[in-house]
Amino acid sequence: MEKKKMTSPMLPESEPRAGFRILANGEVEMMTETETYALVMRAIREGMRRTGWPPLKRTVH
Repeated sequence: MEKKKMTSPMLPESEPRAGFRILANGEVEMMTETETYALVMRAIREGMRRTGWPPLKRTVH
C-alpha cells in the first residue's frame, strides 16, 4: 500500500474547514463548511428521490 501525502489547499481564514473528500487517486481534498453542507443535502435529496419521496421545494431564506 502506497502512502499519499496530504496537501492542504489555501482556504480563506473566514471559511473554516469542515469536511474532506477522498479522490479516486487517493488524494485528500479539504472542503469548506458550505461545500460540506451542499454535499450532505444533495445526498439526502438523492436518497429521498430514490425511495419515491416527492422532490423538496427549495426555499430562499
